[in-house]
Amino acid sequence: MNQHRLLGVNIDHVATIRQARGTRYPEPIQAALVAEQAGADAITLHLREDRRHIQ
Repeated sequence: MNQHRLLGVNIDHVATIRQARGTRYPEPIQAALVAEQAGADAITLHLREDRRHIQ
């Protein structure tokens, strides 16, 4: 039996903060790279129909 736990990181809030500030930071791609380097097994970002979080 595999006892390894998987780590999933959701970076939606990084994009939400960026949109709320009206700036180009924090950068969701950078957050995903940091999560990957830290050992994340999955990275999630939900695309909204209006794409407001990725503008």
